[in-house]
Amino acid sequence: MLNVVNTILGLGAAVIMPLVILILGLVFRMKIKNAVRAGLTVGIGFTGINLAIGLISNNLGGIVEGLQKKFNLTLNITDVGWPAGSAISFGNGTFVVACILTFLAINAIFLILNWTHTLNVDIFNYWHHILIGTMSYFATGSMFIGIIVATAFMMINTILAERQEDVVVDFGGEQWRGLSFTTQSFPIQLLFSRACNWVIDRIPGINKINFNLNQLPSSISFFAEPAILGFILGGLLSAVAGYAWENILSVGINMAAAMYLLPRMVSIMMEGLAPLTDAAREFMTSKFPGRKFNLAMDYCMLMGDKEVITMGLIGIPIVLFLAVVLPGNKFLPFTDLPSLPYWVIGIVYGSRHNAFRTILISIISFSLALYMVTDLAPLFTQMASNVGFEFVKGTTIGGYCIGFEWVGYILHKIVTFIF
Repeated sequence: MLNVVNTILGLGAAVIMPLVILILGLVFRMKIKNAVRAGLTVGIGFTGINLAIGLISNNLGGIVEGLQKKFNLTLNITDVGWPAGSAISFGNGTFVVACILTFLAINAIFLILNWTHTLNVDIFNYWHHILIGTMSYFATGSMFIGIIVATAFMMINTILAERQEDVVVDFGGEQWRGLSFTTQSFPIQLLFSRACNWVIDRIPGINKINFNLNQLPSSISFFAEPAILGFILGGLLSAVAGYAWENILSVGINMAAAMYLLPRMVSIMMEGLAPLTDAAREFMTSKFPGRKFNLAMDYCMLMGDKEVITMGLIGIPIVLFLAVVLPGNKFLPFTDLPSLPYWVIGIVYGSRHNAFRTILISIISFSLALYMVTDLAPLFTQMASNVGFEFVKGTTIGGYCIGFEWVGYILHKIVTFIF
């Protein structure tokens, strides 16, 4: 049973989500052919997004390595990245199954009691909650405490996400109505960004600075087009890293392709998801008249905004600089750097496309993440060794992804302080 669960979870979101969409479609009384079509379309969209992100990842790896060598960036916690983090979180099969069953049960109870209106079906991304729960389990020796932490993390994210639906819709459009984006740090990071935005509004002078890529004069708006931005940013980063001119051109083309394709892949995914959300809304309304229902989904769907990708790329040199200059930090991001666009989604949305504010808030967010990874790295390393994850003996490992599990980090620190 545990092997089956681990195998299914190991398939990744591009396979798991179509299966979930198919099953939900049948539950919500969609015709079989429509449910199959919706599931496949969502899977195609996920796959397309992964391919586009892969283009970024494959090109950034060499760039970051070049920057490390050029500027002699050496810190002693190794970044093993979010794929390793997800693998480690699924390392204890019994705990994983217990968490998933608890998640589903508690979510159902909250729905019945009307404490939430979101059905959290983002099953692949349960690993974020399970990872922090596993840390608490390992630190306290209590599986029960680990499950409580993981479940509390999941439900807090779910409730925070649904209460910010109007913010997402107001900024991103009505296509997001009926969806709650519960993945990782997004709900709390969006709230944090909005709070920072409120503070900046009250700082004389700085509150007047507004740089929006979507509102550039027509004479230079050409340079803000996704493909052009990708080419320019990719070329600049590779040039700073010391690439030869032919490699600079190659990286620029690949980055342009990624930024051009991402919004289109998101559109494809939405094309598959729209019939399911309509069917779910009709089904739940018929069963529970007068009640509102949302579906929880991966926040990668919000990656279609060109400023998100742009700010993710701009964030790379910012993160590397912060890693070197921040006192007490021992972690150098590397493997997870291609994922930076995910971690600026909430900031871009919260700062409402003001690129200047996005950069200011990102500096705070990135710094907090570095300190969180540094703090949790020894525990993460012990936990990885305990579940049989292979890494170089004698090294300390972490993942920048851990630094963005804000809600989970706070819960973990509370329970480890008490127990």
